[in-house]
Amino acid sequence: MRKILTLLLLVFLAVACNDKDGLSGPQAENPLSECVLPASALAGGEVLVQWNGFPEDPAISMVSQDGTSYEVEVTVVTASGLVFLVPSSLTPGTYMVKSGQDELGTMEILPAEMPVTGLKMPSGAKTGEEIAVDGIGFEEGCVAVLVDSEGNEHALETELTYSGISVMIPDDMAEGTYSVYLLQDGMEWLLSGSFQVYRDVVLKTLTRVSYYSPYIGTMTLRLSWEINRDDPVTLTVSETVIDGQEESLEAYDMYVCDATGLFTLEHDGFEASNDMSMAYDRDSDGVVTKSDVLIYGKKEATPFSWTYDADGFLTDISSPTRSFRSFSYEEGNLVRFMNTSFEYSDPALVGHPSAPDVVWGYMSLMEKNDPFICFPFLLGWYDKASAQLPTKMITPSPKGTGTVESALAYGFDEDGYPVSMSWTEGNSEYRVEYIYGNL
Repeated sequence: MRKILTLLLLVFLAVACNDKDGLSGPQAENPLSECVLPASALAGGEVLVQWNGFPEDPAISMVSQDGTSYEVEVTVVTASGLVFLVPSSLTPGTYMVKSGQDELGTMEILPAEMPVTGLKMPSGAKTGEEIAVDGIGFEEGCVAVLVDSEGNEHALETELTYSGISVMIPDDMAEGTYSVYLLQDGMEWLLSGSFQVYRDVVLKTLTRVSYYSPYIGTMTLRLSWEINRDDPVTLTVSETVIDGQEESLEAYDMYVCDATGLFTLEHDGFEASNDMSMAYDRDSDGVVTKSDVLIYGKKEATPFSWTYDADGFLTDISSPTRSFRSFSYEEGNLVRFMNTSFEYSDPALVGHPSAPDVVWGYMSLMEKNDPFICFPFLLGWYDKASAQLPTKMITPSPKGTGTVESALAYGFDEDGYPVSMSWTEGNSEYRVEYIYGNL
């Protein structure tokens, strides 16, 4: 790419030597009387300077605002200018460009562009594990570096592969959250700001998710999904009123799975669910591709197709006539689910890489009328979690206009699994709890 750019610059400089009548050669007069510098350039990039006052062997330097001088490599010199390379090590900022002792003008040096496109990497890894980082643009000799919270750098064993690079996490690497940088061609780029390193990957499965909200007076209302993976598999959604130490079960719906994989609503305590029964088609990897749902009031099941993006995130559930639910992901994070939006402003806020998505856990409790949407999540069939934990939730205002923004706080267990997500609306406190069992 650099060779192509240099050839283009040579052509440009050659054209600049032509006179207004298109003549070139000895009789053509160079029209440049003032030095022309670009306003900015990228670190490690090429710069075209147009000027007819350069000597045959020019010495070009760049001087920072603190007076430090950097010699640059001149690659092309013609009668009407030259091309030089900006040192890749230059810190972004304003520099004076000089030819010998002559000041030619100032330039803004910008950070070098990330050379890798289509970047894909895991959110964490176990010590001693080799991980794959996919992308186009990695070059032989590049190195991945982990940087801890104190700024200590740990260069990793890095090898070029057909799809990107493979990186080995050392056995003695301390547990924690790291930033991952790529060192290539003397330059540095951030690949991830929240990479988790674990000594032991503890796998757990979701057994219950509960939503606590204010009720009447000092009472609290708890809405829960209970997941029973024994034979028969049973999913139960219940509503309980909590008054001090006393709990009163108000209503529950129970879905039971038979030997054919059909879930049937066997106890309809809420009398609000649209889904009387449901069955799922799954591919060889266990991913749901289709669901047949018997909707209340219909004689035949309605087929729903499940669509995923290239990264495996669920983007749409559609009936034969319309999109029934759509989901929006940005940079590997679930940002919109029905009429609720989520923001992710803290790259370091992450859970255990095997933990279920907290947003899906919360929204499964909002899908009481159409629970077939959340069954694959509750059962672990759909286990694609957001790369980070959301920092803010935006919901429609109960007043009917506008929105309510709520900052989210979390509790974690000793293994890094989120056990609670809480927020405040006005003077009221809300909380979602996640209960796990070991696999």
